[in-house]
Amino acid sequence: MTCYAALDIGSNSVRLLVGEVQGASVQPLRAALRSTRLLAGAADGWLQRAAVERTVAAVAELAALARDYQPQDLVCVATSAAREARNPELLQAGVAGEAGLDLIIIDGHTEARLAYQGALAGLKEPAFNPLVIDIGGGSTELSWQEEAGLQLVSVKVGAVRATETAMPRVAMETVLAPVLARARKARPGQIIGTGGTITTVAALELGLERYQPELVHGMVLTAEQVKSWRRVLTAMTLVERRQLPGLQPERADIIVAGVTILEIILAGLAAGKLVVSETDLLWGLLLARARGEKLA
Repeated sequence: MTCYAALDIGSNSVRLLVGEVQGASVQPLRAALRSTRLLAGAADGWLQRAAVERTVAAVAELAALARDYQPQDLVCVATSAAREARNPELLQAGVAGEAGLDLIIIDGHTEARLAYQGALAGLKEPAFNPLVIDIGGGSTELSWQEEAGLQLVSVKVGAVRATETAMPRVAMETVLAPVLARARKARPGQIIGTGGTITTVAALELGLERYQPELVHGMVLTAEQVKSWRRVLTAMTLVERRQLPGLQPERADIIVAGVTILEIILAGLAAGKLVVSETDLLWGLLLARARGEKLA
């Protein structure tokens, strides 16, 4: 098997996955995450220099970890925060100068497709008519199959964006309603959820003092459990949330918005449950690069 590595610069964190790829399977060797909040203070569309510097430092650190494995390919992509920024060149220059990497800013459709492919690659058994939800910091992606083919939609609502802009629930519902109506007509079978919000709800439900991906992956969350956690988390102070087993302190301020988005999506799909996936866009990236796919 050949080793590949991928870095994902999101609105909330920088993530690394190093893995060996064979066919449609990935054997992870190293995963790491650094919370950098790239979208912080960028409500007007301008990435803030302090947020960019935090992010670039994390990319340089994680790229060095990746290079220890001597991967055949090391790719670095950025998603919502960078593609919607007025000054993405600030981030691109920093990543090139400090990490020696060409940053690829992917569009929403590519992000949705990679999340879909990554989620399906991690399934132990094939899913019937799956729909993949990927809730990020700046955007949310939904992917599903119709007769016309794979549908890929990216919506500008995410846990960090909604928190930074104090986005009310009704506004989230309004933005998500059209895509949820479309997706519901496709009568999706298994709903699969990826991203930090969804894995965090699973960790909270399990009461994990130490995050254990092997317990989170494949867990079934019901819509009632999601609704219950949204109510509990909303009623707590920020200090109280930071003490919860299963919730990273760095995520405590954005978790209410993230869980609200998830609750709205499940209700809009008339879905009673979803399967939590640890395999996501990063898995999709490794598989894409192993196929020699160009991302931009």
